[in-house]
Amino acid sequence: MERRDYFILPLIVIATVLAVAVPVEAALRIFFPYSEADRCVVYGDPRPSAFHATPNCSSRIKVPEGPWVDMKYNACGYRSTDPCTPKKPESLRLAVIGSSLAAGYLVPYDESVSARARESLTTLCRLPVDVQNLGAEGNMGVRLTASAEAAAALTPDAIVLVVSPTDLVLDNAMDQAAPAPGAVAKHQAGWIQEFKAQLSRSRLLYMESYLLLRNDDNYVPIYRRSGHKADFMRLPLSEDWQARLAHLDRDISRVRAAIGPGIPLIILFAPERAQAAMLAVPHLAKGMAPAYLQSEIARRAQAHGAYFADMSPLIPPGTPSSDIYYAMNGHLNGEGHALLAEALVGGLFNAHIPAFTSACTAPSATAELNPG
Repeated sequence: MERRDYFILPLIVIATVLAVAVPVEAALRIFFPYSEADRCVVYGDPRPSAFHATPNCSSRIKVPEGPWVDMKYNACGYRSTDPCTPKKPESLRLAVIGSSLAAGYLVPYDESVSARARESLTTLCRLPVDVQNLGAEGNMGVRLTASAEAAAALTPDAIVLVVSPTDLVLDNAMDQAAPAPGAVAKHQAGWIQEFKAQLSRSRLLYMESYLLLRNDDNYVPIYRRSGHKADFMRLPLSEDWQARLAHLDRDISRVRAAIGPGIPLIILFAPERAQAAMLAVPHLAKGMAPAYLQSEIARRAQAHGAYFADMSPLIPPGTPSSDIYYAMNGHLNGEGHALLAEALVGGLFNAHIPAFTSACTAPSATAELNPG
């Protein structure tokens, strides 16, 4: 082979790959659009303030594997179809706080935990029910105090704080003196950063990864090798995860202090996708403890006079995690939110919150767990 061939052959290979990849990428961008930034959410300072949406705002978001989702907000900037006016006499009100999971990110509103819980409670209760969803991406850590204060001002009959393992990682980050998420990208420069950004937006790579990782037999082993990310399922807990639980303990205390003793607080837990896969298919959990974190959070909730509800036991055995989660993005999809809402409604009655037990009929499964 001549010397020039060492240069020509790689160029031919690169040109061939580009000739195939570029049109495929272009086609995928048409058929699988991607727009995950909610333009309504305001990421502002000062840092103790909660992230919130612009009142009466509407935007559309989408990931390639999911539907277009309308993010609509009421006059207070909360994702709710109910007005945020003062609570009406002879009615029931729930307020939901937390991060993107609480907000129902990437899920149509009528499929979200808030809407599904409202629908169930409307069926079970003799009084009108409204739900105010104050969740927004990044609302963990110190921002929960502001969220809790705003929620308490709505005079709800209960406040629900939605948490997941991802939120515990986010929790500590939100208390650090760093720029708001929207400002981070603005300070990045250079062709390397831009190349990484473009690569991360490649539909071809996204869909290839999706086809591989939607299968739990492929996804879970990869996740288990992800280092500290999976350490909340390894015993004894690492120092990082002990610290994250301590941060959550502090946050529950903050929320409890912000809302006062008169409003019941429910901590609603949603497992991560890999954790849900291990709970549904036990052989995937060999050497791991996918139910341990829930027990630790429940203990801390109880110590602060809060109630605990858990979606984990409601996952049907053998359920592929991609049936209830977006395989690539990791958030719960509409089916996952249905399980989360079921856990929430069951938790309200298991907690024997007077406003609900006096005006509502408990779901049949809850009635069996709490006879009389």
